Amino acid sequence: MKVLETIGIFKRYQSTCALKFPLNEEYFSKAKIKHLHFKGLTPYSKASEIQAKIVQRHTEYKIRHKNPRVIAPIYPTIMTFEFESVYTGGKRERNAKLATPVPSNLGIPYVQTDRGGQVTYHGPGQLVAYFLWDTKLWKGLTARCFVNFVEQCSVATVKKTGVDGVCTTENTGVWVKRLGDEQERKIGSIGMNMRRGVSSHGLSINLRPNLMYLNNPHFVMCGLDGYKQTSVVNEIGDVDIDVSDLGDLLIQSVTERMDVYMGAVPVEKHIFPSIDDFDLDYVTYNQNN
Repeated sequence: MKVLETIGIFKRYQSTCALKFPLNEEYFSKAKIKHLHFKGLTPYSKASEIQAKIVQRHTEYKIRHKNPRVIAPIYPTIMTFEFESVYTGGKRERNAKLATPVPSNLGIPYVQTDRGGQVTYHGPGQLVAYFLWDTKLWKGLTARCFVNFVEQCSVATVKKTGVDGVCTTENTGVWVKRLGDEQERKIGSIGMNMRRGVSSHGLSINLRPNLMYLNNPHFVMCGLDGYKQTSVVNEIGDVDIDVSDLGDLLIQSVTERMDVYMGAVPVEKHIFPSIDDFDLDYVTYNQNN
């Protein structure tokens, strides 16, 4: 696998992804990102349900106004979690001929999703972040460039933990390969969906998950045969941060990259003891204010 430099643009992305994407002027007064962090272990089904409600509110607003470019009164939202153990399948897993067989004797549920990619694992010790953004807020921001943005934020976050040799390859995601290593190891995954310009799903970064579930010899993780997953702790030893702290490092990376490419936008953080405490009012605003 060819390793690419971690700069703002990659060979698998269009050169336009290195350009700046200014915020549409009419939304300056509403420019704010909501960071919602859910403490403890979150069931995947409940996180997926909230994600679906936010995306549905976006898309229904566009349908009601018969305009795919109109922006719903919903803030760009980043939701960060630590999930209960689950395997999830991307769109390619819907094809029975291409589907990855997942062992049923592990006692871990499997959920089919609408994100890109193939099978991946989420569980304790891993940060998952959903980016629920209407990309029409920024002029010229394409789906490909937004995925590039999310990937670069993930790269920067892993670097902030102290891991060396962080890189990208021709395969989406974040990898580690130090000088002298025979093969790179995957430390972060990207899997997203885009509908009417509204993004969903996002990224995962391995802090200290049980790598047994990620490197199971009985099936191929992420459709990449022969490659291993790693984690921050596996690379540099135990670190004095938890998944919540890693989520804060991600938000730092997001704001730093936005300052360069998309304009400075403030972030407002909300911490929820449980996902059951969430209400859609946290991410919506009154258009008349």
